[in-house]
Formats: sequence, C-alpha cells, structure tokens
Amino acid sequence: MSTDTPLNPPTDSSTAKERAPAHSKEDALIYRSILVPVDFSENSEKVVSYAARLASRDDPTLHLLHVFQAPFFGSTPYQGTRLKIDQIKSYESAAEQQAKENLEELLGRLQNKGIKVEAYVQTGYPFEQIIEVASRLKVDLIVIGSHSHTGLMHLLLGSTAERVVQHAPCPVLVVKEQIGQSTAGGAEKVQ
Repeated sequence: MSTDTPLNPPTDSSTAKERAPAHSKEDALIYRSILVPVDFSENSEKVVSYAARLASRDDPTLHLLHVFQAPFFGSTPYQGTRLKIDQIKSYESAAEQQAKENLEELLGRLQNKGIKVEAYVQTGYPFEQIIEVASRLKVDLIVIGSHSHTGLMHLLLGSTAERVVQHAPCPVLVVKEQIGQSTAGGAEKVQ
C-alpha cells in the first residue's frame, strides 16, 4: 500500500507559511482602555506602575479611578460629641479635594511618560463604583490591587478586588500586595 502523504513534509518556505497559523496584531490581546482603581497607598503605586507597563505595550487609555467613600458619622447620645452637618460636609469636602489633588499629581506623572490617561473621582462604595465605571466606559481590562486582609479583618471588610473579580464586565488583573516588600523590590514607582 502506498500513500500520497509524505512522512517528512517539505520544509520550503511557501509550504511552511501555508501551514503555520497567521499571527497578526488582531489576534493578540490588545487593551485599548484600562481601568485602574487607586487609593494612593504604596500598593496602589505598584498597581499604577504595572498598568503603565501595559500601556507602553498597547498604547491604551488608562482610566484612573479613586472612589471616595463618605464616612459614616453616627450620632451619639452625648451632646458634646455630636458632629454638626456643616462639620461633616467640611470633612468630606477636604478629603475629596485631597483625592483630586493626588489624582492630578499622578495624572501628570503618567502624561509626562507619554501615556494617555484620564482621572475620575466617584463617591460611593468602591466595588460598586468600579463596576459601574468599567461598564460605562466599556473598558477592556481592570488592573486592581489586593490588600492583605486575613482572618477577621477579611471577614469584616471583605475584599474589593474579590468583589470586582466576581462582578466585572471584563477581565480583571489583580496585583497582589506583598507584605514586607517595598515597591522598589516588586515594581518600579511611576515618577
């Protein structure tokens, strides 16, 4: 019995090209829009640095998001410890202004590196706002940091990153916080 299929196929370039899968830029994962929630912590710097490296690869727009969670000031039965509404509003206003200034500074550093970036401040619960903004902007990827809450703290606070992973409308890349390691050891700071 003879077969027409050779055991050792020819290796000339035209035949190899016909058999090799075509890899084009369209086949690769390309991120055009990346959401990066920030809380201005040391780990947040690491997350921004990671997202900046992704931005240097695909040239997407980075969307920096800081979610300002308005503090709950419950009233107490003691007249001397009650905060007045104007004191609460003053505190919220100052905290929101500080967040905007921090975002502007971060925005400037990224723009100086040639990265397309936009910044947003939202008020509410972090994971809800992250999901809402990701959906509204139709981002391709969320790059978020995790915090090392364990045991009772994790049970009480939950994990924003965990909730985002569960409910996000797109892939989520979680940059793990490493205890005892500075950003210099893990990732470069954006400067």
